Amino acid sequence: MLLLLAAAVLAASGPSACPSDLMVDDPRLKVVRSTDKAFDNYIVTVDVKNDGHDGQGAAIAQRLDLVKDGKVIGTQPIPALGAAVTYPAAFRMQLPHVKKRMPITVTFHYVLADQHDAARENCKNDNDLLTATLQ
Repeated sequence: MLLLLAAAVLAASGPSACPSDLMVDDPRLKVVRSTDKAFDNYIVTVDVKNDGHDGQGAAIAQRLDLVKDGKVIGTQPIPALGAAVTYPAAFRMQLPHVKKRMPITVTFHYVLADQHDAARENCKNDNDLLTATLQ
């Protein structure tokens, strides 16, 4: 009985039950002055991680969209990710230079372009969208 209970605890604390489950996490912002002093370069970075127990298929078509004010302002393809592999995705925006920079709010949206085998390639959608206010 004790052995059965220990096995149940281990099973509950193990990796995700999903074969592949991509999640968007840890948004970051770096501001660099442009060579044209009227502008600043905003480098927005976020991690896309396969939180599942299997790798994705090599032929997968997927991307990460950067959304600001309801409009997609950048798109980046995401390669197939192995189990527990993290891919840092970065976008650059050029905005007018201001002395007092206000926070910016952006949304990162992971998109699985080919839904043919969605249950295997990204079995949950609840962690595919992340809105962040960055300063």
